[in-house]
Amino acid sequence: MSASPLRVAALAVGFALVGLIGCVAVFDGADTYREIAREEGIDGATFRSPPDLRWIVDLPGLTDLHRRTLAYVLGDAPELPMFAATTVPLFDENERLHMADVRGVFQATKLAFLAGLAVTFLVLRWTERSTRIRLVRDAAIAAGAGTAIVAVAAAIAFEPLFLLFHEVFFPQGNFLFGPDSNLLVLYPEPYWYGVTLRIGLAFVAVMAAFATVTAATLRRTRR
Repeated sequence: MSASPLRVAALAVGFALVGLIGCVAVFDGADTYREIAREEGIDGATFRSPPDLRWIVDLPGLTDLHRRTLAYVLGDAPELPMFAATTVPLFDENERLHMADVRGVFQATKLAFLAGLAVTFLVLRWTERSTRIRLVRDAAIAAGAGTAIVAVAAAIAFEPLFLLFHEVFFPQGNFLFGPDSNLLVLYPEPYWYGVTLRIGLAFVAVMAAFATVTAATLRRTRR
């Protein structure tokens, strides 16, 4: 018996919420930041603040700044980093406002993750045991295929998709910064490109594994 399209769609959404947010948690850390910087040949950067404050930071220092910024975004630190040995904020007022919005979005993802778990559990709980394996297979294929399409689009046209993402999640519009932005120094476009593809590819790989295992189980059952 085939699972209904509605249940397949609901479980695919559950898989996507849990899996993609889980992948964000895996790839948002210092190791990925350092890895992408090395891939791009970045071994340091210079931060500036008017009128004449200047701070040259090597890759370990950049990685530490990412760790501290991430701690703020995740709600584990009360404030964003400062310039070394000063009380001057590393980011200007607009950048700090945007990062406060990012912090709010990350708090919302915790609820989205729990919602994904609930959807996944309830759909499986309310599905007859005889069709659960087929349902998981179909939902994994749907979630993986949908994410793969977005990943391919991101690989081809990352900038417009990245802009669309910000327009959806930050409609207040405070996410555009000038070329001298310290936030862009810490997080250049190659970082976002690299981390986005890692998240997408990892999720697609997990969904492919789910689909493969459940398909093999169904074949054995038929025999």
